[in-house]
Amino acid sequence: MAHGERLKAMTLYAILIVFLIISVLPIFWFVMVALKDAAELNSNPFALPKAITLDNIIEAWTVGKMKRYFVNSVIVAVPRVFAILVLATLAGYAFGKLKFPGRDPLFYFILIGMMVPIQAMVIPLYYTMQNLGLINTYWALIIPSLGLAMPFAIFMMRAFFRDIPDDMMDSAKIDGCGDFKTFLYIMLPLMVPAVTSLLVFEFAASWNEFLLPLLFVYEDTYRTLPLGLMYFSGEYTTNQSLVAAGVTIAVVPIIIVYVIFQRKFIEGITAGSVKG
Repeated sequence: MAHGERLKAMTLYAILIVFLIISVLPIFWFVMVALKDAAELNSNPFALPKAITLDNIIEAWTVGKMKRYFVNSVIVAVPRVFAILVLATLAGYAFGKLKFPGRDPLFYFILIGMMVPIQAMVIPLYYTMQNLGLINTYWALIIPSLGLAMPFAIFMMRAFFRDIPDDMMDSAKIDGCGDFKTFLYIMLPLMVPAVTSLLVFEFAASWNEFLLPLLFVYEDTYRTLPLGLMYFSGEYTTNQSLVAAGVTIAVVPIIIVYVIFQRKFIEGITAGSVKG
């Protein structure tokens, strides 16, 4: 390797390491704070803990009711993400590979949903949920967010399907496969990186959803982690270790999901998914 290329590579790695530190340092710091005793945190907030304790996390999980908020977030996130994956994959296949009257106008009409800010829809959404009797229910947290997420999900899946050569569909049809069998046995296995990318995106969006739970949920029984964390932080503001423990409980599931699916996620992101 020439000297100039080596210097360029070293500079690139140095920049990447700096951005890695900037990204990871806040997460590392609040996890360390969560594992510190409150007295030690007050005396030296930026030092590593002399003795690691799980008392703050246990107290946040039990006394701070983070367990209930965690379960609520799972109840909301799992069906929402599953429904988005199923519906967006089918719709992306239809818009990307099938030919039917009005396909393109209908697709562009769906894309309008990406252009309208959610703040412009919260008032009619609230009255709709109220008229349906869904305020203070899990359905109020699942149904609107599902609809709001579909335009981007369909756009993303359609782009991936359009990158798959049409010859594969033609070969499947010659072998006697219908449209659904072609989708299920030919297309879907090739879409694993794309589906995984969408799963990570939508799980993170659902897990971090704050505005809709704030509008539709008043009872503590149905609060999700972001909303519960707001009340938790207000109640335990003076105890930063407990607040950090609550934040840790809220963030760790997203990190776990990303670590589990990171390989396919990166494949999906680098597969040219913004084409088409």
